[in-house]
Amino acid sequence: MSNTSNSKALKGSKFWMQEIVNDDLLEARLEELLGERNLQWATPLQVESYKEYQLKEPKIFSEVLGLSREAFKEKFSFWATNQPRWDAITVSADGKILYLFEAKSHIKEMLSKISASNPNSIEKITNSMLKVFEEISNTDSENFAAWTNKYYQLGNRLTFLHFMNQMALPKICRTVLVLLNITDDETYISTPKEDWTRHYEEVFQEMLGKKFPPPNVKVIYFSGNQRIIGTA
Repeated sequence: MSNTSNSKALKGSKFWMQEIVNDDLLEARLEELLGERNLQWATPLQVESYKEYQLKEPKIFSEVLGLSREAFKEKFSFWATNQPRWDAITVSADGKILYLFEAKSHIKEMLSKISASNPNSIEKITNSMLKVFEEISNTDSENFAAWTNKYYQLGNRLTFLHFMNQMALPKICRTVLVLLNITDDETYISTPKEDWTRHYEEVFQEMLGKKFPPPNVKVIYFSGNQRIIGTA
């Protein structure tokens, strides 16, 4: 998802993420796919004009993670000041599992390159991503280019996931990255589930040297066919 404006979306992954979070029936379908019940959503909420958050904002680092501003800066010093803006953030009913969402409605949305311009930021980001690549990937070193110049957005999400599951957080015991993919999207570009599954196998093979995601990553396929989901 690339449009980060705080407003009601009319199509694509941004539309579906907003609908799922703020519609009881759609939320129930997502909870079934996740194997969770009674999720506590922090973003994107209709009452906040569907605002999407970075983790560095007080509502998240304080209320959700349980960190002071100083502790947050120390723990997240592996990244540049400008952080990923998550498509949705929620926690489990007991508040112990943090779910960070990256939503996509068509395959080309996955393509991205590092966009930082500050040399110091680029160095910090690249070094952190390389560290995670070396720890979780079974592929050749030249494939690291896929993390920075092809699937950068997914690469930085995997990096945050890895670091966060290594740090002690007062309120959170485990962080899960949810890759939410809209299938047969009637609002925008229709992508069959078979295309999604084949593409993810190729992506993970290139980035990790295996056809399946690393631990604490859930790949979810959510139907955007309104006749199937029974909503307008």
